[in-house]
Amino acid sequence: MTASRILPVVNLVGCVLITGIIVVQWLKERDYNHRIEVLDGERVAANDAVTAGKARILALENDVSQLKESVESTVVARRESEEALARLTAERDAQVAAQTAAAQKLMQEQVQVWEKAIADRDARIREMGTSLGTTRARLDAAIEKLKEAGAR
Repeated sequence: MTASRILPVVNLVGCVLITGIIVVQWLKERDYNHRIEVLDGERVAANDAVTAGKARILALENDVSQLKESVESTVVARRESEEALARLTAERDAQVAAQTAAAQKLMQEQVQVWEKAIADRDARIREMGTSLGTTRARLDAAIEKLKEAGAR
């Protein structure tokens, strides 16, 4: 075969190869986007849990203030009510602190997972860009060699 017949075949193979690489990258990007959406959903759920926890905290604090007013109005059982209120407040504060710490820890873990996924995605994109550049350089060199061979 002559160079004029080989060149279109090589060009076709190169185009098919580049198209294949592009399709693979596109599929991987779709997978990464799906993962990001899942992680975003988990982050939103964690934020909703924190918001619900804060609402519960406000409700508990409101209950505590109402309880304090009730205790102050009851002169006869004042000492007993104050001791019960102190115990109840300490328990609620401990529960609120534990719930808040757990929610914050969960949110931090989700953010770390999300950041790791983003970093992994970026690293893969950089690797693919480098690989594509290398492949392009090899293709250009092969085309140049074919041009030189055809000129001879």
